[in-house]
Amino acid sequence: MEHFALNRAFDEINVLSNFLAIGHICFLKLIARIVYPDYFRPTGKLENTTESRAFMRVHSSILAIVVFITSCATSPPAADVKDSEYVKAIESWHQTRNERLNQPTGWLTLSGLFWLEEGDNRFGSNNENQLVFPGEDVPGIMGVLHLIGESVSISVADGIQIFINDTLRVSDDLRKDSDGDPDILTWNNLSWYIIKRGDRIGVRLRDSQHPNFINFKPTKLFPIDSNWKITARLETFDTVRTVDIVNVLGDTSPGSTPGILHFDINDQSFTLTPLADPGDKNYFIIFGDATNGLSTYGAGRFLVIPAADETGNTYIDFNKSYNMPCAFSPYATCPLPPEENQLPIAVEAGELDYLLDSGH
Repeated sequence: MEHFALNRAFDEINVLSNFLAIGHICFLKLIARIVYPDYFRPTGKLENTTESRAFMRVHSSILAIVVFITSCATSPPAADVKDSEYVKAIESWHQTRNERLNQPTGWLTLSGLFWLEEGDNRFGSNNENQLVFPGEDVPGIMGVLHLIGESVSISVADGIQIFINDTLRVSDDLRKDSDGDPDILTWNNLSWYIIKRGDRIGVRLRDSQHPNFINFKPTKLFPIDSNWKITARLETFDTVRTVDIVNVLGDTSPGSTPGILHFDINDQSFTLTPLADPGDKNYFIIFGDATNGLSTYGAGRFLVIPAADETGNTYIDFNKSYNMPCAFSPYATCPLPPEENQLPIAVEAGELDYLLDSGH
């Protein structure tokens, strides 16, 4: 009988161990009271048998351990190793993202966007200039930018020192960003270069002492969740196709697409149209979702994913969704999500909206 009692008690040890393993310590006392009510009843007595005495000795030891453990705070179960590694990978990506954003050439230093008119465009801090550069110490008239067709040149005003690609110049023809690397003009903490957007030629101005840059705050993410890393299948086309991409200025430009991505979220099927040229190793996605204007930037977000393999498979990791430049400056000219990339669900993954001190 004592052997039977010991076996029965050790069976209970196994049950209790299983509960302990998953952290339900506080539940054990309740279980013990339900299974062995006589033991816990103040006026109750167990029969004085060999079985009961053996069982009482062993089980009293078990309950002593349980009481000791329940007096301690329980810890959550250890995270899955693979999931922990995944979280670290996303955190590393996010850190690199913030480091890249917090650069003198990042979006937070933008301080002006000006469109040139055909002919002469005077620039400086004077309010009568065609291009009014901000800043108390900026000279009233710094020079003139000449626009003839799509060609731009500069004439620097007397006594003003402007560097073009680190070389002091008084006049020169200027390369635009559409020509490759644009010429960078610099005066003190200001720098600017010529851009082309649609049929317009403009000037993008940066200030290395801009408050948004000096007071940089890292972007924040939704809680990282590996369930937002989703497998996708690329449906290709028989011929090369393009999709019209409209920017915040209303300009439309065609973008090459390798096909349509098909994927499922919570048993619902969705599609996204990526942008990429033949042979690219990554796809670029501009998408919107139901979080836009609430917890994420109103116009949408960007995402870069690996190109599909030879079987047409890839994955979409929404944890790496990031803000478009317009979230950081009103002087950016961002592309907007095409209609087919507006997801009707809330993608609560990736970067949250970024609130500037200026409130933009």
